[in-house]
Amino acid sequence: MINVYYTRSVQKLNAEIFSHFFQQLPPPIQNKISKFRNWEDSQRCLLGNALLIRGLEFLGLTYSLNNLKYTEYKRPFFDDLIDFNISHSGEYIICAISTTNKVGVDVEKMKDIPINNFKNIFSDEEWNNVSTDKSLRSFYTYWTKKEAFLKAIGTGMNIPLKNITIPGNKIVWENREWFLEEIKLDKDYLSHVSSDTGSLEIAIEKLDF
Repeated sequence: MINVYYTRSVQKLNAEIFSHFFQQLPPPIQNKISKFRNWEDSQRCLLGNALLIRGLEFLGLTYSLNNLKYTEYKRPFFDDLIDFNISHSGEYIICAISTTNKVGVDVEKMKDIPINNFKNIFSDEEWNNVSTDKSLRSFYTYWTKKEAFLKAIGTGMNIPLKNITIPGNKIVWENREWFLEEIKLDKDYLSHVSSDTGSLEIAIEKLDF
C-alpha cells in the first residue's frame, strides 16, 4: 500500500500555519527553507514536509522529523519499517508514504522547453518515440518515470538518466523488478510513483493547509 498526499501552493500561507509546521522541522530543514530567496520556493519546501507530517499522523505513525537520517546520496529516511518520498513542481507538492514498499515519486509541470536539448537523457529507442511524437507529454512521461525510479532506489541523479531505460511501466535493475504508476493530478502536470511491487494499491488524498 502506498499513500499519496498532495496539495497546491497558489497563495502565501497564513503566517501562523507556516510557523506551526516550521517549528516541527529539524534545524537543517529549517535552514534550507530560510535560505530560499522567494516565498514560493520556501513554501513548497515547507509544504512537502508538512504533507509528510500530516501523512504520518493519518497513518498513526509516531515518527518525528527530528529523527530523520540520510543515506550517502542525501536521501532522507527513518528506518527500514517505512519509506517516503517528496516532490514538487509549479503549484503541486506531493508526498508518497509506504510501510510495505520502497517508494519514489516525481511530479513535473509540463513547460514548453527545447526538447532537442535533452536528447542525451534518452536511450535511442526512447528518443525515437519522443522525437516522433513531438509532444511535451511524451517527454515528461519518460522524465517523471526515470526520476521516480531513481528516487525509489535512492540514488537520485547520481545515475545518468540515459542509463535508465523504461520501455513500459516496469524496469529490472540489478536483478530486482521496479514498477511505475501514473498519478493524475492536473492536465498540465505529469507525475509517477515507483515501487518494488506491482499491482500495488495506491490511495491518493488532497490536503489543504
